[in-house]
Amino acid sequence: PARIVGTPAWNGQVENGNHNWVEVWLGEEQGWTFLEGAPAGGGSLFEPCSHWFCTPAKMEQTKVYVPQWERVTNDTIYPMAWDFANKDIPGQNRTSYYHEACKPCGQQNALLL
Repeated sequence: PARIVGTPAWNGQVENGNHNWVEVWLGEEQGWTFLEGAPAGGGSLFEPCSHWFCTPAKMEQTKVYVPQWERVTNDTIYPMAWDFANKDIPGQNRTSYYHEACKPCGQQNALLL
């Protein structure tokens, strides 16, 4: 399976813009990984640093979410940058995963920011 993932505000600032990309499930052993669609990028499913946004500077204060089918398992919402008032879409906070995945990517992507 695949799912949309994204941030409603880079570094927690709405004026910095928002972005969405795709997470792909690779099975129990590897879990979720991510990729960027064209024309914004591409990159590798297996190399987080191949994505322009995967740097500590870009992710430092950035919150990342995925929508979720049902709300039973949590109370998190999926914040939609185009409709912040809408609190009806359940979500899952994936921020910790992205902070960890992008931590080693600093210098490699610095020129892309």
